[in-house]
Amino acid sequence: MFEDRFLHLYNDSYPKIYFLPFIEALTSITADDMGKEALAESLKEIHITNTQDHHNPSNAFSFSNGILTLDHSPILNADDVDSRTKVLVDLLENNL
Repeated sequence: MFEDRFLHLYNDSYPKIYFLPFIEALTSITADDMGKEALAESLKEIHITNTQDHHNPSNAFSFSNGILTLDHSPILNADDVDSRTKVLVDLLENNL
């Protein structure tokens, strides 16, 4: 997931690409007990990868067999946190 030429960007981009959208999506989904229960029953693993250099979250995020995969470039479109959050919320809500 790391490329030496982009190491200077990772402290800023990793949280924006992987962690902030995930935290915000979980906060949204677990706002009530029904969401908490559905998430606890359905989400088993989270995989963070970069196999395709995706920069569009619609192509980069998937959920199957209890595994949420975030296969997103660690640097591209880092500031688009809201878009990634929306895609994650929709993806999880539709699969719980």
